[in-house]
Amino acid sequence: ATVYGALRGLETFSQLVTYNFLSGKYQIQNASLSIHDKPRFPHRGLMIDTSRHFEPIMTIRKIIDSMSYAKLNVLHWHVVDSQSFPMQSLSYPKLWNGAYTRQERYTVDDARGIVEYARQRGIRVLAEFDMPGHAASWCVGYPEICPAPDCTQPLNPAANETFNLIEVSN
Repeated sequence: ATVYGALRGLETFSQLVTYNFLSGKYQIQNASLSIHDKPRFPHRGLMIDTSRHFEPIMTIRKIIDSMSYAKLNVLHWHVVDSQSFPMQSLSYPKLWNGAYTRQERYTVDDARGIVEYARQRGIRVLAEFDMPGHAASWCVGYPEICPAPDCTQPLNPAANETFNLIEVSN
């Protein structure tokens, strides 16, 4: 038993409770119940792809709330791909030049906030930065890590700059 198991149990309980508008009371139909509930798999998740389809922070929070209601416990956040690099990097600030627009970006604090918001609801966030293959968005800010100006993926394994960027970003 864990705090997350308790959260899931409370969610099950909340789904059994209804409000009777005639009596003005909460009730549980067929109250003599015995519930034996456990997940078939330890990881039950959902993926969002903000590299291709930017979502505002409030939308991501609503998705996390919905996941909690459905007792899902892993949010696979596909943050970066060829199309867009919307995440701030403190070490390499020009990386997010690869975002669609300046308004479609996430700060480090945004990401921390999402992770904490999810944690409080029993959801683990798995952030994915797709590379070295799908890295055209990385080359917008740092073209020296790509094979050539007209060849923006995969990242250039022959360039020391590529490994410097990857090692510092970890």
